[in-house]
Amino acid sequence: MTAIERFFCTSQMTIKASPWHWPPGASAQTCWQTWAIESRAWLQAQGADPRDALIVLPVGAVLSQARQAWTSAVGGWLPRIDTIASLAEGLSWSWAPDGGAKGGLLALTLDAVVDRLQAAKSLGGEAWAKQWAQRDRRGFEFALDQVVESAQTWVRRMQSIAPGAREAYLAKAREALGGGAAQEPGGRERLLLAWALEWAAVTVAGGLSCDPLYEMRPSALVVVTAGEAVSPGTEIHLTLGVMTHLAEQGVPVCWRSALAGADVSAKVGQFIGQVESQFDDARAPLLRGCAHAEDEALQAAAQVIAAVNVARQSDTPLPVALIALDRGVIRRVRAMLEGAGVQVADETGWLLSTTRAAAVVTRLLQASHPRAATDDLLDWLKSGWLDWPVGEGEYERPQALAMSDAVGALEAWCRRHGMLGAWGLQVPPNPSSDELLETSSAQLVPTGRQAMPPQAVRVWHWAVQVVAPLQRLWSAKRPSLQDWLAALREALVGGGAWSTLNADAAGELAMQSLRFEALDVASVTEGSGLWAGLSSQTRLDGPAFLRWVSAVLEATTFRPPAPSQSPDVVITPLARAVLRPFHAIVLPGADERQLGAMGSQSGWLSTRLREAMDLPTPTTQRAAQWDAFSLVMSRPGVICLYRRAEGSEPIEPSAWLARWAALSGVPIGEAADARQVHHVVSSPVLTPAPSLRDESWALPEQVTATSYEALRQCPYRFFATSVLGLREHDELEEGLDRSDFGVWLHEVLRCFHLERQNQLAISTEEEDVQAWLATAARVVRDTGLDRDSQRPYFLPFQADLDRMARAYVSWLRAHEDEGWTMQDAERVEQRDLPVAPGLSVRLHGQLDRIDARHRDGSKTHLVLDYKTGSLDGLKRKIAAPLEDTQLAFYAALSDPQWTVEAAYLHMDVSEVRQLDHPEVMRSAQVLLEGLSKDWIRLHAGEPMLALGEGSACIYCQARGLCRKDHWTQASAQTSGQGAQA
Repeated sequence: MTAIERFFCTSQMTIKASPWHWPPGASAQTCWQTWAIESRAWLQAQGADPRDALIVLPVGAVLSQARQAWTSAVGGWLPRIDTIASLAEGLSWSWAPDGGAKGGLLALTLDAVVDRLQAAKSLGGEAWAKQWAQRDRRGFEFALDQVVESAQTWVRRMQSIAPGAREAYLAKAREALGGGAAQEPGGRERLLLAWALEWAAVTVAGGLSCDPLYEMRPSALVVVTAGEAVSPGTEIHLTLGVMTHLAEQGVPVCWRSALAGADVSAKVGQFIGQVESQFDDARAPLLRGCAHAEDEALQAAAQVIAAVNVARQSDTPLPVALIALDRGVIRRVRAMLEGAGVQVADETGWLLSTTRAAAVVTRLLQASHPRAATDDLLDWLKSGWLDWPVGEGEYERPQALAMSDAVGALEAWCRRHGMLGAWGLQVPPNPSSDELLETSSAQLVPTGRQAMPPQAVRVWHWAVQVVAPLQRLWSAKRPSLQDWLAALREALVGGGAWSTLNADAAGELAMQSLRFEALDVASVTEGSGLWAGLSSQTRLDGPAFLRWVSAVLEATTFRPPAPSQSPDVVITPLARAVLRPFHAIVLPGADERQLGAMGSQSGWLSTRLREAMDLPTPTTQRAAQWDAFSLVMSRPGVICLYRRAEGSEPIEPSAWLARWAALSGVPIGEAADARQVHHVVSSPVLTPAPSLRDESWALPEQVTATSYEALRQCPYRFFATSVLGLREHDELEEGLDRSDFGVWLHEVLRCFHLERQNQLAISTEEEDVQAWLATAARVVRDTGLDRDSQRPYFLPFQADLDRMARAYVSWLRAHEDEGWTMQDAERVEQRDLPVAPGLSVRLHGQLDRIDARHRDGSKTHLVLDYKTGSLDGLKRKIAAPLEDTQLAFYAALSDPQWTVEAAYLHMDVSEVRQLDHPEVMRSAQVLLEGLSKDWIRLHAGEPMLALGEGSACIYCQARGLCRKDHWTQASAQTSGQGAQA
């Protein structure tokens, strides 16, 4: 005898389910009318008055269907037709819990948030628990989750047991759980489970809110279920538990179990007309395989839209059901349906933590951390739910300034300077509103960084003010949960998000889930007294509060409000789709992984313990899912979809499809692709060839070595970066790369030589090395590389500083022996180059270093450019001097009264090498002649073609603009004919 059979076997009788057959292809209206007639006949046979009879249905979605079927098929007085949840809520006025605490334990509320705080308070008072929490905070929090989950599971299981029989169940559960020492493997978990069981025992001893259900005495009770498989702890299980108890009290009971089958009495069939016994050819169940998840979502949306279009043309339009087996696919399908204008009612919802409203709260908390990243601050400021107040105050926004512009300026500044920490900025006081509208040249702060724009300064200070209440608690010593919630509300109000959240359905649910209303004394009710006490006594540090908020939002399901009009599509789980009338049912995710797969058992309650205690197991849940699936498959217009592969792994359709077809004798056909075919004439992508014939563009006033290098390698890249001025956003990335090290090294060398020139005495080689290292340490401090956020990433470079210093000093002293002395560093040079009458261009560049030498009456400048990259790449440049743009460009900028030489200085820990550019003045002259010719041609309208190849394309910022990967062969061969930008 199974656990379910034992449960419904009373001392006087055995209650067996009476099958209520749903023939394949029969309409839901017909089946419900059949049920109404048979139920009326059973009531008459029992001599029960329908006015005092009670009919309990499995879900509220079929209440109207059952009542309409009774009215149309039977007529007369309508019995009470309701769900067990509505009955319990209606009788709650007659129930009052035993409010006293027993053994220091308060009753479970079945609210995971409140019960977890209760468990933390009760267990946290134990010495061993305090030590555990201090040693492993996350492990202790996980244990609390398991304790609460187990205790609530036992309480829900005992809801379906009459109050007088619960003690026997508890004795059985204690015996199954057994004992054991804490030192044994799994001993601590067993002891905590025993504690959770006693907590559940205290709860049921005080009475449960469902207890008044066992006091009902209707004239008769009819219980309707979708199949005979019932998972313990569910509402259906509670319904059958009440039915069993009422049967023992002498109340006539009838258990009607809906089953897929074609067994309908002839008498009923004569009354309501001929019942369909088989599917119409067009309405038989169908199956279609899809290539991948996106294809599955597209085909599901197409099938739903096609069914909706047919349903709208019928006399009595019914909605189309979309079964939510794969939530990822369903989210994608929902987005496509809403884009197509389909009215969607979602009965499944999604996690509140995934909504924008929840993101506003969590982003604010993350941004308020004293060591928050700049990305956290920007994510919060760009969330779109903030309201920066307008005014002339210190932290208010001027009327002419948009918040998006201020945040954009702040983001650009932070990305340009690689500022990873949000609150570690040294920002001057807020400027006045008049200063925000002024345009001034960029200023440099002592650290060498460009000053923050005034509008960015203002929004940064406003953000500091908003997060201040939370930041005070981050540095406090374990404030209470109540303090955290009060500070969070203050920050939400200060940021202008409070009113926006309360005007949004998901935001309102988030506010309710976090229980902000309990902070107001005027709104505290008797039921919220427990929460107020727990929240004031619970102590949390910042990370723990952030985890608590995330857990609350993760445990809450948001269901969007139903549309005002009748929905075209109802998104519903498989269990809620049974017994309901739908025009068609689309079931994506009908593969072996999701439909009929045995679920895994999580938590501390093992499958063996669950079976011994009659708790839900993967087996019982799978059996209930099969009953629901078989009923859904018996409906007309079912279309199942599955994906053939997940990545490189092939996937088969669910074995339940073949099982259902074998049991029902109804073959499953192949569904056609419902997507409409659109014929689109291909349009070749022409090679872009913008030119200055279009007066929308103009040549830049100045050119740098980098921009002219781009023109040489690929004119289209020059067009994108120099003519249009497009730039990639700098990334705020943790860590340091070779380019960051190069910037730091430039500053070290500049400072080292400036200090060395001011020395009065000649230094030794060792003194130079120590001076170099001291300068490097000072620059590390000045640039913030010694901070906690950067120090770990700089350590690999710092480990080689001594070798770098010795290699550089060794080269320097040999270099100086040849007569060279440093004249300047990081010098900005400009030169106007006339290229044609009325046309000129300004050459602009910053030279890393200029050395000078006087020998034999000649004056020579040596332009040095520091490099930390590949030595082989530099050698290739020097081998083809006319192709080397950078040194030739810098030589062209040098003083014409001096003889100019140029070289790359490769900085490496093993050796510092100087790679001279041969005949650099000749290369400079060739470069100037080529630049003049190029400038004249561009000014005349020469197309700027995308001619880059090889590495020039691999690392090109404009590759996505030229669309080189999408050119056709013909367009590439006739590139000069195109005119796209």
